Amino acid sequence: MRPSAFNRESLGRLSVQERIELATYITAFGVYHLDQGGRIRSWNPGAERLTGFTARDVLGEPFARLFGHEAVQRQQPEQVLSFCRAHQRVREPQWRVRADGQPFLADVSMELARNARDGEILAFVEVFEDITERKEREDALYRQATRDALTGVANRGHFTEVANKEIERAKRFSEPLSIALLDIDHFKHVNDTYGHAAGDTALKAFTAAVESDIRAIDLMGRIGGEEFALLLPRASASAAAEMLQRTRQVVSALRVSTDDGRVFSFTVSGGVAELRDRGTHLAALLRQADAALYRAKREGRNQIIVWRDLEDVLRPRR
Repeated sequence: MRPSAFNRESLGRLSVQERIELATYITAFGVYHLDQGGRIRSWNPGAERLTGFTARDVLGEPFARLFGHEAVQRQQPEQVLSFCRAHQRVREPQWRVRADGQPFLADVSMELARNARDGEILAFVEVFEDITERKEREDALYRQATRDALTGVANRGHFTEVANKEIERAKRFSEPLSIALLDIDHFKHVNDTYGHAAGDTALKAFTAAVESDIRAIDLMGRIGGEEFALLLPRASASAAAEMLQRTRQVVSALRVSTDDGRVFSFTVSGGVAELRDRGTHLAALLRQADAALYRAKREGRNQIIVWRDLEDVLRPRR
């Protein structure tokens, strides 16, 4: 078979020596091998094209030469070789570095070659491709499908999908979970007074402030014009309300500038509902949070109301 007709799968069916010899003619993807100690002993034209490193640059160098500083600090190269020694093969995306210092994402296949007679390690043979652009396209498509175009937070569909899964997980493990709705107060006045461009700027400033204040496990989603939902796993209503009081203060301190130099601020109201019954689903939690939000609006805005507290108020007296 001609070298140009090989792909990664057909190359993988060859012996180590055959792969190394054939790699001399391959430019579509990188092929090289490391000795038992993890030093680079061959370097094909494809590896040079993809990384910018020449054979002179890397031959005799340790495997870590192909990684960025942070990966080396985390001992990633040693971990990869250790895994390959134990399991014979590694197949995963890894961030590597080019000769000019720029990182790129490589789809890596590394296999261990052993002496058939005594099992001694002969070499680590790796085949890799640059998938940076492919990953960027996939990420862009995923973001387009799951994120609000203006603010970058989850869109309604993605928020609903994640929230339903988290609710089921919380029920399964008997963990607390809360849902909150946040609504910018008098947002129509902002648009009418300062213009829709300023309103968009306010929405982006608002979501950035909230996302910087919530936990990594929380999720913010845009479910309406100026209405946003928060998924708060492992948070009771009391804990969620405490978090949102802090968020409310952060939002109140924001200052937004218009193109003509005017500066304005705004506040936010919120309603919180807690998962308290295994039969409760997302739709019910959103209704409860919305009722609490409506109460917060009706009673003067710029406050957080918990549905549990609202239940106490609405419960008929005997």
